[in-house]
Amino acid sequence: MSIDDFRDTTRHILDNLLSETPKADREQLLDAYADLITQLYAHHSHQMLTEVIEDARTRLDARLSPDPVRQTIAGVQTTIQDLWNSLWNG
Repeated sequence: MSIDDFRDTTRHILDNLLSETPKADREQLLDAYADLITQLYAHHSHQMLTEVIEDARTRLDARLSPDPVRQTIAGVQTTIQDLWNSLWNG
């Protein structure tokens, strides 16, 4: 999932909106397409969050598995920082 995928799908939805018959009720069209875009956003954001969490879990498991007693808090903090950065930059 990427921003480009989201943009392309949103563009397709809006293209459908603009090509609807002029006889259609404008408010119903706006509500229907706003719902579609909201669902699309929810799907993409959920997928992106799932990917970020899986990546962070894999990194954290790798850092903790050799000897969890000797691992420092700094390793865990780095993973949390990576997760945070991925959420806002990814």
